[in-house]
Amino acid sequence: MNKSDSSDNKLFSKFLTFIETVGNKLPHPATLFGLFAVLVIIVSWITSFFDLHVQHPRTNEIISPVNLLSVEGLHLIITEMVHNFTSFAPLGTVLVAMLGIGIAESSGLIATVLRLMVTSAPKKLITFVIVFSGILSNTAAEVGYVLLIP
Repeated sequence: MNKSDSSDNKLFSKFLTFIETVGNKLPHPATLFGLFAVLVIIVSWITSFFDLHVQHPRTNEIISPVNLLSVEGLHLIITEMVHNFTSFAPLGTVLVAMLGIGIAESSGLIATVLRLMVTSAPKKLITFVIVFSGILSNTAAEVGYVLLIP
């Protein structure tokens, strides 16, 4: 390894340390979601106050902001909330998957399957099966560390 490779690794390590430090200072994702929602409401008020508008590039339609702090805006938020939630296509798949994993974990299915997979593995594949089971166990709140290590 020459000197430039060492300095590149050191620079990359400093970059990763910086990213980790900044990431650790971020608030909880739910808090970020709430803050961004409030920010959108404030920006909608500011843009409607200054009567900013844009022209759609394809249809040439003028798009004006909606003041979400007004009574009509609050009604719009409340009445369109369910539609916005249900019209986001990937959300259904994610909710069903999370529900299934939650039920499987709370019923003990995941722990039992992991235990059976490791105990019934052939001796030739035991290392692979333990590593594979450890990776799979992350879906079940890291139950693998309790089951696989002993």
